Amino acid sequence: MRAVMLGGAPGVGKTTVARRLLDLVQAGQQLVQWVDVDSLWQHQPWRVDERMTTMVRANLRAVAEHAATAEVDILVITWVFQSTEMHRLVAGLLPSGTPAISVQLHASRETWHQRFGSDPERPGLTDFYRSRYTQAQTIVVDHVVDTDSLTPFEVARRVAEVTGVLQPGPS
Repeated sequence: MRAVMLGGAPGVGKTTVARRLLDLVQAGQQLVQWVDVDSLWQHQPWRVDERMTTMVRANLRAVAEHAATAEVDILVITWVFQSTEMHRLVAGLLPSGTPAISVQLHASRETWHQRFGSDPERPGLTDFYRSRYTQAQTIVVDHVVDTDSLTPFEVARRVAEVTGVLQPGPS
């Protein structure tokens, strides 16, 4: 198994691109699984503390271990990944020896504002989200995909190209 860590600012399009990536590989030979780390944070009452952080880490570790046991070829992991430390944290939760590649989706501030603002489930653009945008745009990763003027399918195709997701898998 290998992991693709797909990151970017909140609202940049990670979820949509991951869905289009799964569409791209549906007729292929490789077994691809997607996990969104944000979905592992769905709990109430909302808080970030040691108990919740431990739960999320355990859940992600379990998903990765089960994917490896099921002989998943590629595990796509989406998260904001606003720091190099977050990449290290996720890579450390993968089964030993699992190669990981990082891809960050970038968008101009104007494009990002449009995308973020057009999602009715998102709160307003606060300083918190603006700082996440800046952090996500500046961290060092293996590959950057500029999403401006591209459709989600085109972005997914570029992600697939730079990560080798579309290469033939086992028969």
